[in-house]
Amino acid sequence: MKKLIIPFITLLLTSCSVTTNYYQVYKTNSDNGILAKNKIVFEDENCEVSYNLWSNGGDVGFSIYNKTENDLTVFLNKTFFVLNGVAYEYFQNRTFSKSSNSGATVTSFNYPNYWNYSVANIAGETSFSAVHIEKPELTIPRKTLINISEYKVTNTRYANCSLSKYPSQKNLTTLIYSKDNSPFIFYNLITYSTKSDTLRLENKFYVSEITNYSSTLMFTYIDTSACGKKLDFPVEVFKNITPDKFYIKYTTER
Repeated sequence: MKKLIIPFITLLLTSCSVTTNYYQVYKTNSDNGILAKNKIVFEDENCEVSYNLWSNGGDVGFSIYNKTENDLTVFLNKTFFVLNGVAYEYFQNRTFSKSSNSGATVTSFNYPNYWNYSVANIAGETSFSAVHIEKPELTIPRKTLINISEYKVTNTRYANCSLSKYPSQKNLTTLIYSKDNSPFIFYNLITYSTKSDTLRLENKFYVSEITNYSSTLMFTYIDTSACGKKLDFPVEVFKNITPDKFYIKYTTER
């Protein structure tokens, strides 16, 4: 009987462990970007490029709106995400497939909305295969927009000896950076053509602040309603969200 005591205590302690969520929040500044309510906007005479970085890892995808009366062409093979001096091309010459047989569909990837769709029937009405080819150029009709998304800023927590990994509300620390010493400088180089010119936009950001928070400081509750009627339960949402911020979620067990 004594032999069972130690394993039982170990199991009991393991089952009582508590996982706590933390969030490392990054604030950014941008060159020539205008901070609106829910987006950061860069624009020239031909187009408007909008960002909302708020996501786990920092989504640097963008929407590009054609302000002109003619088609505008974006060259993905000449459009790059640049992070700390390293360039990553948006066009990667990929082919994606989707197949279905007897009502069961198998999809190999989630498809961005700018890929080309070509469907070919294989056997009757219950079996088909679709091939999705990534295009090097995207055409934006007049007064419309497209969304382009591929990269994030980071997928790991930034470690610094001056930054408490598991802070309490009483020992919050914020690291402040300038453009010259920021650990993350990133931008999109977007090459596009109009009816007469080929141009390039540079939408540049740098991380200016980093703070670690416990989950209790990240969320609030709001009342919800549907069809004009207030619901009985509140919804937990992030608070202090702005499009110039993003976060990394991490956990610990205590």
